[in-house]
Amino acid sequence: YKDKINNFISQIEVDRLINYYKEYEFVYKKEDNVLHGIVDLILEYDDHIKIIDYKLKNVSDENYIKQLENYRDYISLKTNKKIDIYLFSIIDGTFNKLS
Repeated sequence: YKDKINNFISQIEVDRLINYYKEYEFVYKKEDNVLHGIVDLILEYDDHIKIIDYKLKNVSDENYIKQLENYRDYISLKTNKKIDIYLFSIIDGTFNKLS
C-alpha cells in the first residue's frame, strides 16, 4: 500500500505548499474527554489547510468522518486558516472531500 500512498502524495500541488506534516500526533482535551490522534497528512498553504487521512476502504464510515472532524477541531485551535478534511481510500484510489 505504500506505493499507492506515495503515488497519491506525488500528485499534490507543491507550488503553493508552505509546509506538510506526516503522522502528526496530538493529544488534547475536548469537553470532558482526552482525545489522542495521529493525522496521516497535513498540507499547509497560505490561506488554508488540508487534513488527509488514509483508509483501506469504506471511506464513508461515520467513525472515520467523526475522527477527521476531531482532527479538524484540534488543528483549528492552532490556526485561523480554513481547514478542509479528506479521506483517501488506498484500495479504491478514491479521494473524498468531507468539508
